[in-house]
Amino acid sequence: MSGDRIRSFISIDLEDERILSKVRSTMSSLLSLGGDLQPVERENIHVTLKFLGNVSVARLEEVRSALAQVTFPPFSLEIKGTGAFPNLKRMNVVWVGIGEGWSQVELIYEQTEKALHQLGFSRETRAFSPHITVARVKSGQKRDEIAAFLGHLSDESFGTFVVENVRLKQSILSPSGPTYSTLFEVPARK
Repeated sequence: MSGDRIRSFISIDLEDERILSKVRSTMSSLLSLGGDLQPVERENIHVTLKFLGNVSVARLEEVRSALAQVTFPPFSLEIKGTGAFPNLKRMNVVWVGIGEGWSQVELIYEQTEKALHQLGFSRETRAFSPHITVARVKSGQKRDEIAAFLGHLSDESFGTFVVENVRLKQSILSPSGPTYSTLFEVPARK
């Protein structure tokens, strides 16, 4: 928190222990290849819908009101496939992807973008590509081996869970990594 500004984002959190264990196992295998990777902490694994940046407390109240208007039913979301941004040849981020449920995530994203644009937030200029960042690539060490490993898992299903909420989160940065906390939760509605 800087002054009365809070670094924040909107996400779907991944809390299914079975899926998290499979993702962690994959990360352990990646790390054993000797790559220079910084894994994302288990409790910080999520699908980012919108990064807001540093927002005043008053503005966050407006965001909360806008998010309360986002509606979606509970739905199944499959965590499937692996890859890297910007691509496997020049990777900066390692991710796991979305299979079943992708279109529902996109609808929530579109509602969120529209609601926040009406508050004056800029629309995202890049195409929405829902994913879960699982590691940051610190150097090119063992890049070819990592790319080959990820390529073999491009169609791997890590499991499916039911999305029951979307969260407005606070991110506090520290030398040991970010700490996230939930500020507001939008429940799924049938």
